[in-house]
Amino acid sequence: MASTLITGVKRDITLLDNVTPLDGDHITVLDISMEKNLIGLKKALEVGAEVFYADHHRSGEIPNSPQLDAHIDLDPNTCTSLIIDDYLQGQHHTWAITAAYGDNLIAKAEELAIKAGFDEEQRAFLKELGTLINYNGYGASVDDLHFDPAKLYQALYQYTSPFEAKNDLNSPYYALKQAYEADLADALAIQPTHESESLAVYELKDTAGSRRISGVYGNLLANQTPIRMRF
Repeated sequence: MASTLITGVKRDITLLDNVTPLDGDHITVLDISMEKNLIGLKKALEVGAEVFYADHHRSGEIPNSPQLDAHIDLDPNTCTSLIIDDYLQGQHHTWAITAAYGDNLIAKAEELAIKAGFDEEQRAFLKELGTLINYNGYGASVDDLHFDPAKLYQALYQYTSPFEAKNDLNSPYYALKQAYEADLADALAIQPTHESESLAVYELKDTAGSRRISGVYGNLLANQTPIRMRF
């Protein structure tokens, strides 16, 4: 059966607007708010498409339709990869842990990784790879990114385990690692324009590198100074 992959940059969250549904289509929607895609979702259901929807963002109204298979969990300690991991009964558990790290669910990912038997070095790699994949999603457009997200998905799909990407010197892991380290070094060199116990302001340069690193850099700052997240 032919399939079409539709994705985009991290902030492109109304992906169902890019779908022209037909009767009999099977549509899988992952990690974008149902609330933001409700018009497109209803359109797909109205024409007779079947929709599998998994997400952890605000859902708003969930349509009552036999054609909709919704897996929505708004628990702040979960993410779409863990929702899918439960659905698949752990068939790709290591990838789910990697994605949880990338979604900044560090404590949850560590808990799952330790339970799965991974040592400190293995856990550090899974965290790094998850961070790099997440990093590649940030930008004003796909042109800002090192990899088109669709092509990155296709490149990583060939690896049954994330550790296979580490063993393959031609994998996207190495290119992303080098690019991430360069972008992060530029961000870390910036001094805050304002700093107090409850707030710090950092002004990044208007460059593609700044746009790429913005999300991961924000997570890093939040993890370094969690007290500021309480204000």
